[in-house]
Amino acid sequence: MPAKLANPTTVSFLVTTAALVGIALPNGALAGPPEVVQNPSYDPTPEPVRIDFSSDARPEDRPRFDRNPPSIIRFEELGNYVRAVEDVKSTLDPVEHSLPDGLEQLGGMVVPAPMLDGAAMVPDATRSLTAGPDPQDGGPDLSEICAFPEEVPPGVYDYDYRPGGEIPRHHTVYLNFVGVPDGLSTGGENSAENMSNIARTGHPYPVYGGGEERAIAAAQAVASDFEQLAVRVVYAERPPKVLPYTMVMVGGHYSDTTAGPSGGVAPLDCEDFGQRNVCYAFQNNSPAASQANVISQEIGHTLGLGHTNASDSVMAAGYAPTQGGDLGFNNTCAPTIQVAGQSAACVGVNKCHCGIGEAQHDMQTLRTTFAPAGVDVVEPTIELLQPEDGAMYAPDEEVRVEFDPWDDFGGYGWKLLIENEKGETLVDQVDYERALVFDLVGLPPGTYTVTGLVQDHADHVATDSVTITIGEDPSTGGTGGGEGGATDDGADDTAGGDDGESDGDEDTFGSGSDGSAMDGGDADGCGCVTSRPSTPMVGLWLLGLLGLARRRR
Repeated sequence: MPAKLANPTTVSFLVTTAALVGIALPNGALAGPPEVVQNPSYDPTPEPVRIDFSSDARPEDRPRFDRNPPSIIRFEELGNYVRAVEDVKSTLDPVEHSLPDGLEQLGGMVVPAPMLDGAAMVPDATRSLTAGPDPQDGGPDLSEICAFPEEVPPGVYDYDYRPGGEIPRHHTVYLNFVGVPDGLSTGGENSAENMSNIARTGHPYPVYGGGEERAIAAAQAVASDFEQLAVRVVYAERPPKVLPYTMVMVGGHYSDTTAGPSGGVAPLDCEDFGQRNVCYAFQNNSPAASQANVISQEIGHTLGLGHTNASDSVMAAGYAPTQGGDLGFNNTCAPTIQVAGQSAACVGVNKCHCGIGEAQHDMQTLRTTFAPAGVDVVEPTIELLQPEDGAMYAPDEEVRVEFDPWDDFGGYGWKLLIENEKGETLVDQVDYERALVFDLVGLPPGTYTVTGLVQDHADHVATDSVTITIGEDPSTGGTGGGEGGATDDGADDTAGGDDGESDGDEDTFGSGSDGSAMDGGDADGCGCVTSRPSTPMVGLWLLGLLGLARRRR
């Protein structure tokens, strides 16, 4: 059972140290939801991202690169992998159903364990416990409670308005039909780095078995489910790591994960705080429409939707025996499917749309998070607040880089690039945690270009760059930066730690939301210094506008 608090002052400590622990209020304590559990994807104050260029740097602190590994299998080659997957299930290696501690499976949905005891998932458990009486219980009417985005109670659209998390958002869904030959890894949720709490670490995820034609038909049906929203569905090419996206692993079998029996499985992410979740649709040879129904349901879970009894909705539990054909998201309130005493849906959100937590309005929930479909004509901007252009640093001095990105819709992503005087890229690293701050340690003497790059879901790209020098000013005759100032091996050998030695793979490891290292680098274990990539410069003309007043949400 969830922990019981004897003293409300301990709430902050418990939430900080164990985000998946349900918290219940004792009688007479602060009023609020009777029991809450914090959304595992919520992290309001991430630590600055540390990048260490020294040879003895920890693997998780070494420079990383925003490069998808070369695709071993191309989408156009799916016809070479057609197979009757259902006939070979018995030959798959069995795996014990074992999710990470604190998570449990409810059908095709994975939730924090306290939800099985009735806890409601909220963005910030601390704020929910100190917010006062539940406004649904004798409080103002629903029109006041659900005024977006202001005047809403904690736990009900209590969004994180840091850059990238604003609502309404744009979003991208990537349907992965080509598998992951090297396997995914567990320890968090990060689609760009093949990281999933449901993964079998290192287990090769198989290619979709239904062929290219069926894959395209299923993808088109999924795209039609989101056609009213600014949520694009792609499948032929994987999005760049800088862009937050949901990834659906289409194909395989539940035994290719640590989940139990199901046609698909996904983490429930109320209000879609994660933005980089990975879900699974174990579909291969069934009709394309049926596959699309499963795929859209799993995507729906990652966007904050639970199961309902609406037979015409993809979110219906067991819709196969109730209604066939290509289904969509429900446009009315429908009862959620849950066992008495459990909380199997986003009850706070549901109260806003249906008046009770036990009914869900699929489309209204999605419309609150995502903007309506339409052309995105406003390009994002990014400004480097520090360091200043031309800044000088002593050898071994830490360099702090701070970003200020913006777009008119949430969902955008940004990254840091660092190039040396030769134009070689030393760092091409995404700010997955949305920390907005990078701390650079161990940069060798020399002159560097530091660039912030932001990208939105319309593939608009904007940048801002400054130049810094480590060591003495070359104009004074010092040996720091400037032509010939930094020795070749000083610049090359320390970028990423070892210039592509035998452990070079570690240098291209990516990081999940929890800072863990995982295999996100090139399959050939690329070195630490790379040739400068061709970077889209769409939107550079916007940089001249940075001096003007910048509209804020």
